[in-house]
Amino acid sequence: MTLFINEKKNTIKTWLFTLLVCLLWCIPGFAQGSNQVNENSQDMAIKVFAEGGISRDYMKREIRFINYVRDPRMADVYILINSQQTGSGGTEYTITYQGQNRFEGIDDTLKFIRNRTDTYEIYRRGLIKVIKQGLMRYVATTPAVKDLSISYNPPQTIEAPQEDRWKKWVFSLGFDLELDGEKFERDHNLNMSFSAGKVTEEWKFSSSFSFYYNEDRFEHDEGIVKDIRKRPRIRSNLARKMGEHWAVGMRSYINSDISYNNKLSVELTPSLEYNLYPYSEFARRQFPLCLGITFNHRDYYEETIYDKTSELLSKVFMSGTHVINGRWGSVINVVEGSFYTHDFSKNNFELVNIFDFRLFKGFSINALMVVNIIHDQLFLEKGDLTVEEVLLSRKQVETSYSYYISIGFSYSFGSMFQNVVNPRFGY
Repeated sequence: MTLFINEKKNTIKTWLFTLLVCLLWCIPGFAQGSNQVNENSQDMAIKVFAEGGISRDYMKREIRFINYVRDPRMADVYILINSQQTGSGGTEYTITYQGQNRFEGIDDTLKFIRNRTDTYEIYRRGLIKVIKQGLMRYVATTPAVKDLSISYNPPQTIEAPQEDRWKKWVFSLGFDLELDGEKFERDHNLNMSFSAGKVTEEWKFSSSFSFYYNEDRFEHDEGIVKDIRKRPRIRSNLARKMGEHWAVGMRSYINSDISYNNKLSVELTPSLEYNLYPYSEFARRQFPLCLGITFNHRDYYEETIYDKTSELLSKVFMSGTHVINGRWGSVINVVEGSFYTHDFSKNNFELVNIFDFRLFKGFSINALMVVNIIHDQLFLEKGDLTVEEVLLSRKQVETSYSYYISIGFSYSFGSMFQNVVNPRFGY
């Protein structure tokens, strides 16, 4: 009996000891004591907010020596990535670093070129590498620097500059076929395109041809309705640099579109542009003002409401575009106006406003507004339109205005840090 009692006491002691060990293991501070030094180092890492150009989840996986925050006002370093197309058809990324808080006044700008033939994986690895390089000057002043290592892989051979047998010319071919259908409805789309271009420091030229074919087919009790549209287009643009603020250009445009009663339209537009800011600052701000005159010959499918089947027109246009990006958000304002020289009352005015403001910590508001005042529909065909033509947008109807407005906001709150990436289930 005594032996049984002792065995029972030993069993209870064993279970209590096991339970105590489990409880201690579940306490975060006890279980992770060996990682305390690393956690303190991470807590002292710089706080970064980055936007534009690259997936945030990918950046979190590849750059783990910084803390990611959900609002730019919380950041020690704000990173803004802008891009523009290069003359070879690639993309130039401008990475702007803006120091805040303890790094106030310590700013930097780096660039990365994505070649036209680079895959997505090559591009994002290259961009991440440059982002890391720009962060080094900030990380060097934090405890995290002791956990970093720097390596250098020298090139095995020095390649001689290759001769450009294409002389900076870039060509592109495109083909796209879409087939969509069900029992009583069918939609076929065909897109073909060809483009050529050349960009240098002084000149920029591009030309493109595209052909769009669309066929919609509907079956109903009263029969079959078929709608076919063809839109051939040829565009050419030429621009010449005239310093850090001025540029001159010429644009031509040839097209046909039955929706606008346009059998054949040929346009030639010389223009002059002045940018209030130097072109070199395009990534952060730009304000180009443009003035030009368009000479246009038109042939119409049907006689217009002004009794025309063909006419030669000239139109003066003016535009201004203001773009500014900052840690507080971005604003794009566009104002365009035009009038025909033979009748000033035949005019058009368009206002576009796009903005994204971060008003306070975690709260941002965004809006898009497009307003168009229309008094220049010279192409409208005489006679009444059928219901099918209106509903299928096969023909344009008379209007004096159009608008589109969208507004929204977002608010995020909670943990300041966003370092963890969990790809399970794809969300």
